[in-house]
Amino acid sequence: MSSQRLESGLPFSTAHLAMRGVVCALPRTQVHNADLAERFGAEAVADVSKMIGVQSRRRAADGQTTADLCQAAAQTLLDDLGWERDSIDALIFISQTPDYVLPATACALHGRLGLHKACAAFDINLGCSAYAYGLWLAAKMLDGQAMCRILLLVGDTISKTVDETDRATALLFGDAGTATALEFDAAAAPAHFIVGSDGGGRWRA
Repeated sequence: MSSQRLESGLPFSTAHLAMRGVVCALPRTQVHNADLAERFGAEAVADVSKMIGVQSRRRAADGQTTADLCQAAAQTLLDDLGWERDSIDALIFISQTPDYVLPATACALHGRLGLHKACAAFDINLGCSAYAYGLWLAAKMLDGQAMCRILLLVGDTISKTVDETDRATALLFGDAGTATALEFDAAAAPAHFIVGSDGGGRWRA
């Protein structure tokens, strides 16, 4: 067992992870808490809003997928940065609502974005911890040699799976896609992570 292990997880630091840009793509449809008052009651909606701080959420259109949102974010980000498509060494796609069970949605996005064949592309299934795990994994992969630039795509169209009659989830989850440009930089400020898991609270039938 690592002597560095904490009760909350395994600490990890890196001094070469540089974040060059972040873009978020949102669906046009916006659902406000007031729109849900008739369904759940104004008092119940107010209680949930006070607890979680969410006043509205975005909802993907019919036929609009997580990959669609992440692609839009990635295209804007790459264009804004002026990064050539063949300069990306890896594409990491993290979602609990991928477009396909198989093949990997990352591979579809690789093709849609016109990335070079010498580019790793793979999916990861994670929810709340997705972005933090993605940054940690990218930091481990960036070595300044084979891996210098990584495109991290994280998103969900969770509204397609949420029960609209369930107050606990209907008031919380929305849809979005994000793209983050990460690059190896020996002069970057240190980044610190604590990576852990707690599977003890899993749902039981």
